[in-house]
Amino acid sequence: MKKTVAKFVLLPLFAFPAFIPSFSTQELDFGNDGLAGLSKVQVWRLGRGEIVLPDGLIKTEEGKTLIEAALVFDQPPDEVWRLLSRTEDQSRYLREVQKVAVIFKTPTDDLLEFTIKVFTKTFVYRQSHRFDERELRLTWSLDPSFPSEIKELTGFWRFYPFAQGKTLGRYGSRVLMRFGVPASIQNALAKNRLPDALRSVKRYVDSGGTWDKTSGQKAP
Repeated sequence: MKKTVAKFVLLPLFAFPAFIPSFSTQELDFGNDGLAGLSKVQVWRLGRGEIVLPDGLIKTEEGKTLIEAALVFDQPPDEVWRLLSRTEDQSRYLREVQKVAVIFKTPTDDLLEFTIKVFTKTFVYRQSHRFDERELRLTWSLDPSFPSEIKELTGFWRFYPFAQGKTLGRYGSRVLMRFGVPASIQNALAKNRLPDALRSVKRYVDSGGTWDKTSGQKAP
């Protein structure tokens, strides 16, 4: 059982069917300021630099479980977008990503092949991203035509201006593996892993893209 769990709890943050994401527009709508659904205490925690996760897992309109989070980056929205829309750079700041190969990339979408290593297990899969710079919305989904051990994978980032020139990020993801572990357990374990992955993303963005996952120092 331990080997099985290790295979999915450490999937990369963005790893989360033609190439159309399954999230509805309602699930991507957090109001004009991005604060919809957050309490005053949670907004206060965001201002303190904390990563905020809901008390429980979120259910979508289709009844599927969604892992959600919010955090504030110490960079303006255009800089956050510039850094995180370079999805091929994820190997620089996400620990498990060993290699990213660009299959194609345009201003509005891309298709990347990921090689990730979790303990002794290596996974290879393909994932597409869609970029909506006007709305500061980034979504991703699994390429089902490429064989992999991932059954379902989809997710999003939404970015909003925050106080003092900072940026609020709203994040959601859903990832399920093909082997026989109940979805509720997979999601609960993935949620436990999420804060560490988000902290890596925040370090990378707050540094202006210079933070390096390997040394913790500025990347050359």
